[in-house]
Amino acid sequence: MTPATRRALRRILDTLHRPLPDGQLPLRAGGEAIGALAPPFAARVLAAAGPIERDGADGLRIASGLHGEALSKAWRAQLEALRAEGWFRAWRDEDYDVRLGAADGQAPRLCRLERGAFRRYGLRSRAVHVNALTPDGRMWIARRAASKAVDPGRLDNLVGGGMASGEAPADTLLRECAEEAGIPAELAAQARPTATLHACRMEDDGIHDEWLHVWRLDVPESFEPRNCDGEVAEFHCVSADELAGRILAGEFTEDAAAVAVTWLLERVE
Repeated sequence: MTPATRRALRRILDTLHRPLPDGQLPLRAGGEAIGALAPPFAARVLAAAGPIERDGADGLRIASGLHGEALSKAWRAQLEALRAEGWFRAWRDEDYDVRLGAADGQAPRLCRLERGAFRRYGLRSRAVHVNALTPDGRMWIARRAASKAVDPGRLDNLVGGGMASGEAPADTLLRECAEEAGIPAELAAQARPTATLHACRMEDDGIHDEWLHVWRLDVPESFEPRNCDGEVAEFHCVSADELAGRILAGEFTEDAAAVAVTWLLERVE
């Protein structure tokens, strides 16, 4: 790997967490910021029935006394109304945990909420990504199905998925390995965590703010992935050089690129 390539890959990690544009309105719970809303969406949320109210001149807050299932139910009712107006790009009927503070695994859980609403409210989510490596030093990667609501057709890690409400990273790992690549539990259980990245950037449907739990899985030479949930179009097994080239050509999703870069740089640093 040339020094120029190494620097370009390092920039992908350095720019994974980017400052948000001015004007985003913070969403607070118990005095702690848990999200941020663009002004047009914030105005619509304040006008709608629900658990969110104005917090001073420059923010919003969860109404005091609401938490757990009571908050989930009240917030879900607001989401259903806003969903009918087209505010959410993807609706998955799957909940993520809304957490306080850093929103990592040790942070207190506030409630659970439909994952498709997280970007609009700027809530921090968590996901698991897997670098799957062969004995001869290649990596298995996947191409996202054209039907995916986010980044259709882009290259991705072999396994990657959001942590559903109540899951620990190891739970998500086993579930996503089975669904996305047909990896048996006994093989998936051999994966080991290698890094945690923090992605944050503005997207056209809100703020993408997510902890990325990176795992490494060494697969046998005979391994062949098999998609089971319809979310993958095809698989490829690529060398480190081809992987770097495709990342720098912009073929990968931003998060998947950063995850793969952790392995590429580990090999040379």
